[in-house]
Amino acid sequence: MTGPIDLEVRDVARSFGGFRAVQGVSFEIPKGSFFSILGPSGCGKTTLLRMIAGFLEPDAGDILIGGRSMLGVPPNRRPVNLIFQHLALFPMMSVAENVAYGLRRRGVGRAEIRERVEGMLTRIGLPGTGEKRIDQLSGGQKQRIAIARCLVLEPTALLLDEPLGALDLKLREQMKVELKLLQEQIGTTFVYITHDQSEALVMSDQVAVMNEGRFEQVDTPQGLYYRPQTAFVAGFVGESNRWQGAVAAAAGEEVRVRTREGMDLVARMADGLTAGHPVEVFVRPEGITLARAEAELGALPNRLAGTVETVLFDGAKSRVMVREARTGGEITAALPQSGRCADLAPGQTVHLGWEAGGGVCFRRAE
Repeated sequence: MTGPIDLEVRDVARSFGGFRAVQGVSFEIPKGSFFSILGPSGCGKTTLLRMIAGFLEPDAGDILIGGRSMLGVPPNRRPVNLIFQHLALFPMMSVAENVAYGLRRRGVGRAEIRERVEGMLTRIGLPGTGEKRIDQLSGGQKQRIAIARCLVLEPTALLLDEPLGALDLKLREQMKVELKLLQEQIGTTFVYITHDQSEALVMSDQVAVMNEGRFEQVDTPQGLYYRPQTAFVAGFVGESNRWQGAVAAAAGEEVRVRTREGMDLVARMADGLTAGHPVEVFVRPEGITLARAEAELGALPNRLAGTVETVLFDGAKSRVMVREARTGGEITAALPQSGRCADLAPGQTVHLGWEAGGGVCFRRAE
């Protein structure tokens, strides 16, 4: 992705006492893109967002918005707006009054306010709702009004701190799609903070995975999922089976790993590894082929057999948990929607196999 840079963070750091919340983070966000920062609770993502918004000053580094340094610039002077999980809409004001609030504070004329508010309500798909009270809106409509109240001020970037966290599951799934479509239509740069990987992967042009104050990887959603660069990203993004062991042999881009349980696995190596290195192997459930007989696995280099423990039915996301026969370890595989293994049931014997490229191997810190 190329073009003008709306937001640039240069080697930013922030500590609280002896705790280093953000450690030397750098990234650029091109104009008009949807950028997410994904990570577990306490990884530093909200601290980073608050520094961008101006509520915290970095101990080191610089933050540039629209090419201009924001060091020492107070929040109300920065060309960004921030939306929290709790939307802070004013219940005593109408929808139009909520959207117009920032414009009134800036002293914009009444006629221009009316025109800009009506235009923004149309753009977010809620024309004619200006006279409604906030308590007459659905959860999804409130989300859009909170966004409209910020976008009407024409910020360079809109900062969103887990804005879908308070919604129920079905509405959250709906709003993921709506937010992405709204951002594409309006073209404002979105910086989105979340611990929910599904939100980040579905909506974003690029995602930064954050861990212990640092960025582990910045990539497209597809890049993070299919080409993780660290063990943390491989384990945090998506679902994976994980084994620990040591490299038995390495050749080209493949390694043979002897796991702690005594299994021999072949996987793609993510970095330079030689015999004896302690490693972790990650295999996605959907990368595993299920078969009733071992012969059906063909030439797949990784082969295991076991007994079905549990079938977790969830439509296209269904999984089967298998107890591996020799080691007693548990393996999760995607349950096919059709074919001979679609009707697997607990207690049945099943064979599992996958390509060498279906697993990725990382050096393990001892």
